Amino acid sequence: MKRAFMSELAIVRTLIPSIAGVGLFIFVVLTLANTSGGDSGMSAGACAVSAMSPILFMNSLAGYDNQNGWERYRATLSFSRKDIICARYLSVIAFSAVMACAATLLSIVAIPLFNSAGIPSTGQTAFEIAIASAASMLISLMMVFLAQPLFFRFGHMEALRLSVGLFALLGCGTMATLSSSNPISNWLMSIAGVNPDPAVLGCLCAGIAVLALALGAISCTVSTKVYRARDL
Repeated sequence: MKRAFMSELAIVRTLIPSIAGVGLFIFVVLTLANTSGGDSGMSAGACAVSAMSPILFMNSLAGYDNQNGWERYRATLSFSRKDIICARYLSVIAFSAVMACAATLLSIVAIPLFNSAGIPSTGQTAFEIAIASAASMLISLMMVFLAQPLFFRFGHMEALRLSVGLFALLGCGTMATLSSSNPISNWLMSIAGVNPDPAVLGCLCAGIAVLALALGAISCTVSTKVYRARDL
């Protein structure tokens, strides 16, 4: 397992500069686009980076496998297929967390710049920015966990087309769930409140994390079975 993860680490190291550059660009653009909202603009930038990171890492790693024939070559190495799958999931989770932490820290550090520029503050705390970033990353990870078995079953190009449709359906479902006319959305808003308590936010984020980990375990099991049955 350790050796399989180290091989994933070697691949991710080559991808980090480009992914970090894209993340920084998105962070800056969304932050400047939301400057009228004060430090909430920083939260928007951090959430966007945190949400896009899992999807970017999943697609980038799958693209690397397809482009370089690494998927077929790796199957000839002394790694078990279970270790290969677990290492892929672990690498996506780990580096998505690193990107989310980096985006959160960048947001917190940049808040004084907003204040010095005379942009009004909305009173958003560093804890709230961190929770929002973590929740965005976890929700995106759940989408990745749903799509990941497709990549191990069909390969990069076919799975990419299928995952786009899947993400579109999930996005529409999420928007419908969070609609003000939906009882679930009203129930969640009643829990959070207008000025949510940090303990409540922490519990909500912990609940999302438990759900994401459970989905990740199921997805990893499915991917392992699919990958073992696949003829490479």
